Amino acid sequence: MAEEKRLRSLLSRKKLASCTYITILGLALFISFLACSSPLREAKLYFTRGQQTLRQYKTAQARAYFQKTREAAAEALKSQPIAQLYVLKGLAEIQLEEWSAARHSFSLAYSLGFEKGEKWAAEVALFGLAQSLAEFGLSQQAGQIYDYLISRSQFEPITLLAAQKYVDYNLKRSLSLGAREKEAVLHRLTTRVRGLIRENYHQGFYHYLLSQILAHQKLYRQSFEEAVLARELGLPTEEIWRDNDRQLIFCFRQLKQNLPPEEWRSLAQLYQRLITLSLIHI
Repeated sequence: MAEEKRLRSLLSRKKLASCTYITILGLALFISFLACSSPLREAKLYFTRGQQTLRQYKTAQARAYFQKTREAAAEALKSQPIAQLYVLKGLAEIQLEEWSAARHSFSLAYSLGFEKGEKWAAEVALFGLAQSLAEFGLSQQAGQIYDYLISRSQFEPITLLAAQKYVDYNLKRSLSLGAREKEAVLHRLTTRVRGLIRENYHQGFYHYLLSQILAHQKLYRQSFEEAVLARELGLPTEEIWRDNDRQLIFCFRQLKQNLPPEEWRSLAQLYQRLITLSLIHI
C-alpha cells in the first residue's frame, strides 16, 4: 500500500509544467513588453517556435529558429535599437552557446533600460569563462564558478547550464576518490541538487540530475523514482531524454537483482506501466 501511494504521488505530478532546458523567462517577461513593433513580433515569433520545437526534441529545427531570432533581432536593431530586441537576441545567443555575444547583447539591453541586463551579462560572462577554463584543463576552477552560479544566479538559463556542468564535474571527480571521500562528495552534491528541486520542483532536468547522483550512491529505487519524475515533467533534449530512459532501465535491472522476490514482484507490478511507457525491454 505504501508503494502504491508513492507511485500515485509520482504520477500526480505529471500535470505540472514541462521543463525546457532553457525555460527562459516564460511569458511574464514578454508580457511586460506591450509595445511591440512588427520586427519585434517577428523575432519573438521565431524564438517562440524555437522553444516549441525544443520541447518536441527537434534540436536541429529549434537551433534554426534561434538563429533566425538572432538574425531578425540584429536586422531590426539597425533601425530600432530597443532593449526588448537586445534581450531576445541575447536569449537566442545563449541557446546557440554564443556566450560573448549574449553578454554583449544583455549589456546593451541594460544601457537601454532593462535593469536585469547587467546581472545577466555578468553571469553569462562567468559561465563562458568556466567553459574556457574547462577546455584548458582547469576543471577545478571551472567547478568553482559553476558552484558560484548555482548559489547566486537568478537567471534560470544559466542556473540550469551551471547545474549540469557542476554535477558532471563532481560525478567524474568522485570516480577517482576513496570510498569515504566519494561518499562525502556525493552527499554534498545530492544536498545541492535537492535544494534546486525545492526551489523549482517543476524542472524535470533537476530530477534527472538527482537520479544520476543517486545511482552513483547505489540508491537505485530512489534513482528510479527521480528518473520517472524527470520523464513525466519533461526534459530539454532528445539526448537527455534517452539517457534518462537508460537510467530507468539500469535501475530496474539493479532492483530486479537485489530485491527479495516478494518485494520485487510487488514493485514490478506497480511500475509495469512506467516500464512500458519508457520502452524498457528486459
